[in-house]
Amino acid sequence: MRRTALKWLHWLALAFLLYFFLIEPGDVSRAAPEVAKTAALSTHAGVGVLLAILSAIWTLMYWAKGQTGRPGPKLSPLARKIHYWGHRALYWALPLMLLTGAAAGLAAPFPVLGFGVIPLNFGGNMTLHNIIVDIHEFAFDALTILIVTHSIFHVWRHYVLKDNALRMMVPKALHGRI
Repeated sequence: MRRTALKWLHWLALAFLLYFFLIEPGDVSRAAPEVAKTAALSTHAGVGVLLAILSAIWTLMYWAKGQTGRPGPKLSPLARKIHYWGHRALYWALPLMLLTGAAAGLAAPFPVLGFGVIPLNFGGNMTLHNIIVDIHEFAFDALTILIVTHSIFHVWRHYVLKDNALRMMVPKALHGRI
């Protein structure tokens, strides 16, 4: 049950992060009218709230029972350390990135409505907002690098070490395909 829940959290979080990677409010604001800018920011904030909920559930599961996956017997001592620290970095990086996004939204000098409905702030300071947005973008970029590195590590494990590392985090229906 726990591993199934983690699989769902894992892939839903990845889908949300891909949304953020592909559709950035800054890109929309440069190429779209004011209505599209507001809609893009609204959706960005709403998806951010959903990702924060997923992250909270995932983090609480981690705090309650620790990491689900173990390094595996085929990993060298160095690879075991990379596995250990890489997963811990992800457990810290995702919530920190979400907190910087929340801080940017709270500091915005304009209304931020998640999905156009949920009020997420009451106005703030543009200078502070811009500084926090820069920090948030840095945090997102760092998280993206961690996720790509994490993916490469587990693909390497699966195909080079042949320890079925990918099967642990994909639905059983896909086990025969990888």
